[in-house]
Amino acid sequence: MEFYHGTTLSSARGIIENGFRPRSGAVWFTTSWAYAKSRAGHKARRRHGRPVVIQTELDVEELRRCLGPGKFHIRGGIIAIREHLAVQLLQSNLFELLAYPAALAQWVNRQLGLYSDNGVSRNHWGIVRLAHWMDNRMASGTGKRIDRQEFVMKGKQWLPGFFDKITFNPEVLPIQHLQNDTIELQVRYTDTQEVLPQSEEVDARYAKAISDVSDLNPKKRIRGLQSLEKFGITDLFEWCVLHLEDESVDVVYNALRIMSRCDDGYVAPILPYAESEDKRIRAGALTALAKHASDEPERWFERGLKDPAACVRMEVARLLPTLDRIAHPTLFDIARHDPNPAVKRSAKRRH
Repeated sequence: MEFYHGTTLSSARGIIENGFRPRSGAVWFTTSWAYAKSRAGHKARRRHGRPVVIQTELDVEELRRCLGPGKFHIRGGIIAIREHLAVQLLQSNLFELLAYPAALAQWVNRQLGLYSDNGVSRNHWGIVRLAHWMDNRMASGTGKRIDRQEFVMKGKQWLPGFFDKITFNPEVLPIQHLQNDTIELQVRYTDTQEVLPQSEEVDARYAKAISDVSDLNPKKRIRGLQSLEKFGITDLFEWCVLHLEDESVDVVYNALRIMSRCDDGYVAPILPYAESEDKRIRAGALTALAKHASDEPERWFERGLKDPAACVRMEVARLLPTLDRIAHPTLFDIARHDPNPAVKRSAKRRH
């Protein structure tokens, strides 16, 4: 089954070299390219990088068998994997990625039908120099493109023992640049386990929280999410996204509430729930959107403050103190004239 992982170009290069490593919680995949692209864009804005979507085929049943329930979580179109996954680059003619020693060595060896043990090493001085030249060329003012003839010439200059054996015509060399910012990788399941840098006591509590979020009892799933929030993990928002398609309304509502308290988040997975007929779900979604829609928070604040359900207006009004009342006088006026006293108090509350 086809899955996607949203990241940045620099992180994608690290993934090519080291595989997917769950440094803080899990590695996340989704069946939605648009959702992965949104997540990649969010990461890119934070890190001032370039958004990239990694596309791969995942055998869900094989993963379930290899990893077990403790390291494999799936709900709806989201997968969380708490395990190191090795990768193999498929679209090896994407030059934005080849400007990196590990990927470039892999590309050269594939052209010659060699493997890492009998081919060129990523530490070979010629590989390092050619990758550095490519990276500089794409960063320079040359339209971020590499001339085919010059690439072959540099390759033969710095890697004569390898490039001289590659039979290609520079005029038709398939130098392809990222299309729709999507690259293809093949994921390989490994037995390598990540050792989390935590004490035994903390690790046991974290393992209990991870176990709870997949429990059959919805109350335990809620407790698991709440426990993960207390840990302050960096991918808490993703764990909440994993539970937005839960069969329990209580779980979905609590996931949305926790998302509204996350410091880091994005709107794509929340949007469908703003139209929910369930007023609790709608309240949680509009509050989370008001918190994370950095481009247009006023839209979601106003929509929440004008909702016919009092509980929705109260939830959204609780975030009013986070706004500058001088910059958003209309929103505070709406709350001040609300018939519900709790909403009015939120308009008067200050930090």
